[in-house]
Amino acid sequence: MKRRVFLFAGASAGLLGAAARGQEFKELRAFSGGRFYDGDQEYVLADIIAPSAFKLSDRASTYFGESKSALSALLRDAAIESENAGPPTRWGGRIVYARRGGEQKTLQETLVARGAVRVEPQTGDIEFISKLLTLEETARENNRGLWALPDYRVIDAADANSAIGAFHLIEGVVAAAEKVKSRFYLNFGSDYLTDFTAGARAALYRKWAATGLDLASLKGARIRVRGFVEDINGPSIDLKHVKQVEVLD
Repeated sequence: MKRRVFLFAGASAGLLGAAARGQEFKELRAFSGGRFYDGDQEYVLADIIAPSAFKLSDRASTYFGESKSALSALLRDAAIESENAGPPTRWGGRIVYARRGGEQKTLQETLVARGAVRVEPQTGDIEFISKLLTLEETARENNRGLWALPDYRVIDAADANSAIGAFHLIEGVVAAAEKVKSRFYLNFGSDYLTDFTAGARAALYRKWAATGLDLASLKGARIRVRGFVEDINGPSIDLKHVKQVEVLD
């Protein structure tokens, strides 16, 4: 994958090198655990999701401050190297892989390993996302960071109604796997109108089957899916990326 490389610097690092290259750096500041700014330019760390400052309720999202502080600490007094990970967001934010200068490990890897953020597959870098998922599994097993809190527990498919309106990880046994018109559905109960469902466009189903993940073969399998849970004929996740599905059996 061809990536364009940018370089940023923290409040007191890399300024001499910047001057030598004729570049001007401003102080980096974290907006959340997964987004930061260099001046007015927003940068979004690819393939992760940080706790939000807001929820569909009257209280701030649990662990928002701690997650933001974790990223702030990584940005402080360090040169940050950044590589494009995809097209910009609709608001002009640049989606990037980023690391501290001289380090191989990305900011994403460090944050996931600490339990400061969760994995949200977005890019085509399957190897990178797989690495993040492994780090997340270890953090979850050891109750690091947000994984110690009930708000971020892995939810059983039978209780998926409690997940509506937020990003969650949901586990269960697939009761039915079938294509209906232009979509493929994984149903986790006998009533598709009320039970948890994960679905993908038929074109994605065919693409994933050709690369090794055949959704049709998952009937009876225990799997974990992740994504934003909507209320569409019961709790539902729209599958847009192959790594949203983890086969646990």
